[in-house]
Amino acid sequence: MKILTTSTGQQSIRFTPREYVLSATLYIRDDSTNVVTNETVDFTQEKDELIYTSTFNLIEGRFYDFDFVVDPNLFEQNTLVWELNSDTWDASQGAALSLYKDKVFCTDQTLDQTEDEYYSINKDEYVTENTHDNDYIIIWKK
Repeated sequence: MKILTTSTGQQSIRFTPREYVLSATLYIRDDSTNVVTNETVDFTQEKDELIYTSTFNLIEGRFYDFDFVVDPNLFEQNTLVWELNSDTWDASQGAALSLYKDKVFCTDQTLDQTEDEYYSINKDEYVTENTHDNDYIIIWKK
């Protein structure tokens, strides 16, 4: 899972793909609304990783499905495959190839497991008391 913020600045996603290409289609599905958006994206390659850098329009506390997809029917997308294939352009049919799928969570909280900084759904919602008198807190939201 990748963690992104609501920042309007550029953020990067680094991943090791199933196949190395320089462009693909990114499908982003909001898990809360089930709305899918897509756009054609370009990558940069650094050693064995592809890097996608962009500005994202994400909402705090939501999960998203990211899917980078290559359509093998796009001309010059997979040049080597077309050169080795004996089929004609119109006769060749193929399913889209998913380069990389991942979940993305959007939060502005600082997260660092090595420093014991974890995500808290109740951050800044209430103040804890360390009186040790067996009191408890009930969180009630409408």
